[in-house]
Amino acid sequence: MLKLTLPETLTLCGEEVPLNREDVRERLELEMLVVMGNPVQTTLWLKRMPRFFPIVEAYIEKEGLPTDLKYVSVVESNLRADALSSAGASGPWQFMRQTGRMMGLNQRRGEDQRRDWEMSTSAALEYLEMLHDEFSSWTLALAAYNAGRGTIMGAMKSQSESDYYGLKLSNETERYLFRIMAVKLLSEEPERYGIDLEGAICYEPRDIVPVELVVERRAMPLAAIADAAGVSYRYLTELNPWMTGSDLPKGSYKLMLPTSGSEPFAARLDAWEGANPEPEFITHKVKKGDNLYKIAKKYAVNLSSLLATNGLKKKSVIHPGQKLLVPSSD
Repeated sequence: MLKLTLPETLTLCGEEVPLNREDVRERLELEMLVVMGNPVQTTLWLKRMPRFFPIVEAYIEKEGLPTDLKYVSVVESNLRADALSSAGASGPWQFMRQTGRMMGLNQRRGEDQRRDWEMSTSAALEYLEMLHDEFSSWTLALAAYNAGRGTIMGAMKSQSESDYYGLKLSNETERYLFRIMAVKLLSEEPERYGIDLEGAICYEPRDIVPVELVVERRAMPLAAIADAAGVSYRYLTELNPWMTGSDLPKGSYKLMLPTSGSEPFAARLDAWEGANPEPEFITHKVKKGDNLYKIAKKYAVNLSSLLATNGLKKKSVIHPGQKLLVPSSD
């Protein structure tokens, strides 16, 4: 039988959890048993925490928010920046596209900032603080983070209930906070719940530094960036999980690179660009659904330049299979 002895008292984000209520205690016991029944996943949480929690804790301290909010990222994504739900939520804090845009997270070709640990953490904490300001309760704010503010407000109104523990919600949202509590209890006292970490090797924070990259050509291949940084392609994308394609289009980016390879990075990349000048034109084969506006946007060129290069007008009709010349720069 699993070793399960709940504490007499418990707080979440500084708010007392009413463990004196039978239903609340049983709901917490359920999540504790579920988590303890999956020792592989629990072990991975505990091994990943030393690597990623310092990032979250730094932002929490900066904003003066409850430390317990770091456990939300565990429940949301298992501390994986590449986590993607069936509904389309992405990143360590599982932002939906619309909410991510609302919080200022770029989502464009080659880049999805929902998967950036620092940017998504800052956005998630800002969003949680907004919800707390609205509900004046961290339990309700966390429920709203999971189910949506409208859902929680509607339930509170229809049920004449202002306490999270008294609301009848979806199964997922009813269990959500108790999963966060379970993660908190297990991570703070693993030995109490039969988890022996003696001799375990946890994942330490990486020795990396931020490096600014300005791409002035139409696109910079990730393979060239990895080579200039002295790392493998896979490791580059692991350090920068916001990279979603095989290249970075024209623009400014913040890369995370190993400290050892950051100093020679700029010179190496400049050398690669010198040896690989961008062609004056590239050929685009028109696909079903393409139009001139979309093609110009894809390659970050002015529509007028695309039209002039191909002798077309704004109202010109293009067809699948047709080949267009796209200028490398305007």
